[in-house]
Amino acid sequence: MNIKKILFLFLFISFFIYSGVKADSNSLPQMSALPTGVEITAASAETKIFTLGSVAPVHNPSKFELELTTKGAAVSKVRMRDYADRDRENPQPLELLKTFGNANTMASTRLLLPEMGKAFPLDRLDWQSTGITKTADRVETISFYAVILKDGKEFIKLTKTYTLSPEDYLLDCLVTISNLDGSSVKAGLETTAAAGISKEDARRDARGVAAGFLTDTGDVDVAKFNLTKLAKNSGAKTDLFHKNAAYKFLWVAATNKYFAVITRPVPFDGNSLVPQWIAEKSVKCFDADAKADSGDENEIVSLKTETFTIASDAEQNCSFQVYIGPKDRDMFDSTVLYDELGFIKVIDFQACMGDTFRGLSFFILTAMNRLYDFIPNYGVVIIIFVFIVRVLLHPITKKSQVSMMKMSKLGPKAEEIKKKYANNKAEMQKQLGSLYKEQGVAPVLGCLPMLLQMPIWIALYSAIYAGIEFRGAPFLPFWITDLSSSDALFYFPQAVEKIPFIGAFIGSSFNLLPILLGVAMFAQQKMMPSSSAPSSNPQAAQQQKMMLWMMPAMMLLFLYRAPSGLNLYIMASTTAGVAEQYIIRKHIREKEEAEQAVLVPTTSKLGGKLKKKKPKPPIKFS
Repeated sequence: MNIKKILFLFLFISFFIYSGVKADSNSLPQMSALPTGVEITAASAETKIFTLGSVAPVHNPSKFELELTTKGAAVSKVRMRDYADRDRENPQPLELLKTFGNANTMASTRLLLPEMGKAFPLDRLDWQSTGITKTADRVETISFYAVILKDGKEFIKLTKTYTLSPEDYLLDCLVTISNLDGSSVKAGLETTAAAGISKEDARRDARGVAAGFLTDTGDVDVAKFNLTKLAKNSGAKTDLFHKNAAYKFLWVAATNKYFAVITRPVPFDGNSLVPQWIAEKSVKCFDADAKADSGDENEIVSLKTETFTIASDAEQNCSFQVYIGPKDRDMFDSTVLYDELGFIKVIDFQACMGDTFRGLSFFILTAMNRLYDFIPNYGVVIIIFVFIVRVLLHPITKKSQVSMMKMSKLGPKAEEIKKKYANNKAEMQKQLGSLYKEQGVAPVLGCLPMLLQMPIWIALYSAIYAGIEFRGAPFLPFWITDLSSSDALFYFPQAVEKIPFIGAFIGSSFNLLPILLGVAMFAQQKMMPSSSAPSSNPQAAQQQKMMLWMMPAMMLLFLYRAPSGLNLYIMASTTAGVAEQYIIRKHIREKEEAEQAVLVPTTSKLGGKLKKKKPKPPIKFS
């Protein structure tokens, strides 16, 4: 046997004899005076999976079910009890979190030993556990522990305890670093705060990362980072910071359209909200196929503690609170802790500048929820709310319609003035102003009412877009069964989705509501009064004809795969607008006919002149 075979056999036997995990000395910068010959190891236990909580419907006190792995003593899966996934054939409890690559939520990833220039990989180590304990009040607890060795002797013991209370979205996690060495030690921890959050929006990836900060005035402000943008630099670490460096870090969150996983390091001082012991917060995003918004992007959010100096036989506690649940405005407002920490800031109104009208969107959402208490169908609530808003804004809409119709009748005269004073803009504006004044028309009335209505419509649109209340909420039992997804009258074969462009446009289903919406928009455009006479301005006539077809076609393209709640709102608003325009125009027409009726009709014999009435002859006596 030659020397190479002997060496290979030696390494092979050594691999099976020693199954522990060694520290990575290259993951930290080397210090000026490093101890030589120091080896950091740990014995790995058997890989096991534990389940905390339950999604079973019978006698279930848990809001979610946690699957915990001994690998890194982490949360590998989370299933929500009260929310189902998007499987139309066999809906199951929503799997909000899962393992992404080798990353798990709340995994202790590294034990940092800066004096030794080492970082021990805790997420590759299987921790030991004695199992789950349950108290009489249904609180469930599980502890994991790992003993780290230095040169074969006990050095540091890590203990991690999870506590789940009944009917609570908050998971408590306590990590204890115990110094078993004969002298003080400097150590820190790196933890994965969140990983593997699922995608909720079928059309676009609304996932992202948010970090909460306490401002100088005691408010909470949030720095937000979009997943799609972060994934452009796949694998690169991005620090989670606020542009105002004076603001104090509070928590970090991984979010999708409807849910959030918010990890809050608990301050050592119970009178403060600010955890001073967090040294670094960062996120890494990964994109497997380098195609934006393809759904395979994901994020790993990390927290790194400061370096603790732990005396011999002493310990250091690091406590985390992890919120895993819906972006529910009522719950965030009613729970004191959530309100103090500003969790409500994770709710995104991304549709149509929704954050600009955040307060109004919340007000509308609250009003719709109160209406739902009396009419338990959010589809009906949307229609009623649109009707109420239409009635309230009717006077403004009527003024706008009347002004636009008057403007359309003045189109020929306005065109004559524009042609006559084409080379004198100042005189043109003067003459047009005189014409409008004589006829009692204010051009601004055609636009101002619409501008006044826009904040309400945008806020309403945003509220329906972001409200967790609409997720899974049905309108009809046979159609529009989920207001947060497309109405899906029936589904196409999977081959249709693979057709270039067509598959991306229509997706997997035939959606009837957007088509009906396009028809309603066409009718609305058809009834809309034009501001100029087509006969006097052929170019304007051509533009109006194009808009008549372009607007409905574009809206159909943009909204075909939109959530049915949004389409139902736009459909109700458009249909109400068509009916409102019809009523207003009928009223104007009847008013004009009544005004003309008081005039004495002309006759052809008098050449168009009005016939004067003759005075009655005096009374004759016979």
